[in-house]
This record gives sequence, C-alpha cells and structure tokens, in this order.
Amino acid sequence: MQAEGFALAFGMTGFILTVLGITISVMWPYTKLLHANIMMGEPGLAFGVLLAAASFFLWRRRDIFDDLERANEKSEQAIAYIAAVMRPVSGWIFATGLMMASLTAAILYYRLGKAPPQEPISGHFAQASVETVFLGLIWGLTSVGALLLPAGILKWNRKLLMLAATCWRVAGVLLALFSAMNYFTHIGLLMNTSDSF
Repeated sequence: MQAEGFALAFGMTGFILTVLGITISVMWPYTKLLHANIMMGEPGLAFGVLLAAASFFLWRRRDIFDDLERANEKSEQAIAYIAAVMRPVSGWIFATGLMMASLTAAILYYRLGKAPPQEPISGHFAQASVETVFLGLIWGLTSVGALLLPAGILKWNRKLLMLAATCWRVAGVLLALFSAMNYFTHIGLLMNTSDSF
C-alpha cells in the first residue's frame, strides 16, 4: 500500500470539501434552497475535515502502512497501532453516520432532491421521485458505512471493515457519476431558465 498516494488523494478531496462545506454551512440561511444546503454543505464539511485529518495521519505515519503487507509480527503491531489511533476518531465517524442517517430519512420522507422540469435528464424523472431515491441510496450507504466502521475498529473485525468500505466505495462511485452528470444538467437548467442568454 502506497500511503503517500492515499494521503494526497484524501488531502485534495478534504481541502475542497472543507472549503466548500464551510462556505455553504455559513451561508445557507441566506439562500433559497435551505434543505439542499443543509444536506450537502454540512456533511461536506464533516467529511472534509475527516479526510484532511486522515491525509495528515497517512503522510506522517506512512511507514506504519508499509508494514501492513507483511504477514509477520510487524504487521500485527501496525494493525494494533492503527486500531488504537482510530478508536477515538471512530466516535466522530459514528456521529457522521447518525447525521447521514437522519438526512437520509429527511430526503425520503420529504421527497427532497427533485430536479425542476427545466433541468435536462433529471427533470424528466421529477414526478417519479427517481432522484430522491437515488440521493437516499447514496446518503444511506454513506451512513451505513460510518455506523459500521467503529464496531469494526473496536475489535478489528475485518468483515465489518470490508462491509463499511464497500458501502463507501459504492456510494463514492455513484456520487462521482451523479456529480459528473450534474455539470451538464445544472448548466442546462441555467440555460433553460435565465433570460440573459
């Protein structure tokens, strides 16, 4: 495992999420879509800070992660050290899981996230609540991963850790694809609703 690569990836993502999360979290009372800012900005800030901290730790203690690939006493010591460091952090991760679970319930209960009919692609499915269910799935998977991870760390249960990682991987891929699509659909919405074009 190349810890430096993960440190860089986490650092870049964490920086962007933290900056945007702070901006949205501070400004959300002054905008129209209050629910969208709460369900996007505040989780962005929480996970951005988490990724930034993980990046710092991975970079600073990258030698520990080199020992993980060896099936010997050093790898066992490395696992014990990582688990000991992660136990206090797992409280923060569990709290983010509760936050995401609450947001998932709000998204599904209030049918949030529906695109306006003027928005390309997503707007065609507004009446069917497809985007609401899709967002609920992403937020729900993120929540399950965050709620399972502390239990996996507590006794280093590899099955739980792998299940949490799988939840985050699936949610991450879906969110990346959805975000990429939104660059087109949001520009399309602006083009279809602005009088200045």
